[in-house]
Amino acid sequence: MTGPTILAIEGPPGAGKTTLLGALVPALLDRSLFFPEPNIKTRPVGTASPHVTSASETLWYLRQEKRRALALDRTGSTAQHTDALTDAHVVVCDRNHLGVLAYTWAARRSDSFPYAKAVAYYQRHIAPLCTEADLRTVILQVSVGTSLERRGGSPSHPRWRQWYDRGLLQRLAEFYTDKAPALCPQPPLIIQTDSLTPATVLSLVADELSIRGAAPPVAPPVARTRPAVDDRFTEKYAALGGTATLGEPITTAFAYRGGLMQMFQLASLFRSDGHTRLWDPYQVLESHTADLLEHRLMGASS
Repeated sequence: MTGPTILAIEGPPGAGKTTLLGALVPALLDRSLFFPEPNIKTRPVGTASPHVTSASETLWYLRQEKRRALALDRTGSTAQHTDALTDAHVVVCDRNHLGVLAYTWAARRSDSFPYAKAVAYYQRHIAPLCTEADLRTVILQVSVGTSLERRGGSPSHPRWRQWYDRGLLQRLAEFYTDKAPALCPQPPLIIQTDSLTPATVLSLVADELSIRGAAPPVAPPVARTRPAVDDRFTEKYAALGGTATLGEPITTAFAYRGGLMQMFQLASLFRSDGHTRLWDPYQVLESHTADLLEHRLMGASS
């Protein structure tokens, strides 16, 4: 079946993934369907495990990747669900299964989910859903020193402290170099970003999309300063935990899929019909699928 290009952006902290996404999605607008990185801190109340461990969190992230793969699978029993993707030229994913596998391999915590079991879960539950030729992974690489320099050398919130650990960063870089390519459905595009500007990285990814007929309609600008939280989102941003939960803003607010969206490092907020909520692409798929089914039923009865 034909459909949009599915593009996942991966890489260790400081490689430029967030900057790239913050330029790409506002440029593509409704030509894209954006899947933010799963964020365990934004789970609905009542769904958290009473005894959260590194292993239980890893399993949660793996299950989120399975959910996304099922939603985007156009060949299996859920294929009718993805008819809703026909209005998108490209599905943009902030990370895919590589992110959770990279952390599982690199963190080496005493309560960690075994890496071999995580890979086995991917191979059994996710890989069989990722067989389409238009699944593309872009891996942005960066040296440890450049990663720390780009991010100011120290975390802005205690929650981010581990992402400044040189040992962890080095192991993540090794994972993305040595292990990640073999875990991609198709050969990935690997970009070493140390000596590249964000605009150059964006141009390389735009070229990759252009080959598949999904390039941005205009050359998107790369933000040079960090935007502020839009006034229309400040209340919801604070209620969800602010920087500790969503991270810093990476875009200004922009019109997107019938509403207004602002992207943050770890989630996006969306406002439509006077209501503000976390951006949820699954709601878009469910709504479009319901509309398509209604249209087909009306056509059959006429």
